[in-house]
Amino acid sequence: MKVPDVVRVQVRSAEPTDLSGLIVHMKVRAGRKNPYFILFPKTDASGRATMTRTDFIGQFTDHWESGLMDYDGRIEDASSTVEVSLFDATWSRENRHLAMAWPLLTHESSRWTSREQEYQYRVSCRNHLFSVRPQSVDLVTSPSFQLEVSPTEDGAV
Repeated sequence: MKVPDVVRVQVRSAEPTDLSGLIVHMKVRAGRKNPYFILFPKTDASGRATMTRTDFIGQFTDHWESGLMDYDGRIEDASSTVEVSLFDATWSRENRHLAMAWPLLTHESSRWTSREQEYQYRVSCRNHLFSVRPQSVDLVTSPSFQLEVSPTEDGAV
């Protein structure tokens, strides 16, 4: 895949609600083994988030660094059609000791000063207040796309 220079997501809801602080993730398939999960930065007050090509490739590369033998696909061979959803922080919240076990990876080190800082950023997302149906997006033809969410009982206005 030729990763676009910028990938943008606009989170929307049919109900008026605060769409800030959400982390959208993309499930990218490359190779025969595990998919790569690429996280957008948190959405702003209008529900928008933007990811640069450098950040996309950096996260992809970090998977290789952390996964040892769990990944075998290269970014050049990745499918441009990705599955987009909200990041689920449940595992991280329930398994803090495991989530904190790894040191920062190469790309992560360019964004965070510690694993604690990175962890707090992830678990502080507001994703648990929304439900979403994953959708497929072709990043080559649609590097800017929308993701429709619905507030859960906890997130209802």
